[in-house]
Amino acid sequence: MDQTDKRILAILERNARTSVAEIGRQIGLSRTAVQDRISKLETNGVISGYHAQIVNAQNDLTRAVLFVKIAARPCDPALNWMLSLEGVQEVLSLSGDLDALVRCTVANVAALTALNDRIGASDLIASSHSNVVLRVIQ
Repeated sequence: MDQTDKRILAILERNARTSVAEIGRQIGLSRTAVQDRISKLETNGVISGYHAQIVNAQNDLTRAVLFVKIAARPCDPALNWMLSLEGVQEVLSLSGDLDALVRCTVANVAALTALNDRIGASDLIASSHSNVVLRVIQ
């Protein structure tokens, strides 16, 4: 992966709906060259999919980030289990003092408490605590 691929990824990360032609204009490549690079990134697993980020118009869901220390190694069983839980959008494996950051969206604070309690009670998890997201700036 070279600098051009990294620039393409940065554009797609900001807006996955950016057209191939627009990406080409921004980085100075033809539409075909950009499409070829994106296809290679997909084939090599660098781009594993595209998603829609949904903004809740009702604004009544609770978003939170859970900070998790995993009890045992390897971490994959705990990471995959947390990803399977209802309300969990993303699990990030980390280096450093914490092993994982879990992004979740749940119905309310009671559901967040239940999710945090479920994660914290697992034998896979050493500790877990959460912070409610006040707002998302994009």
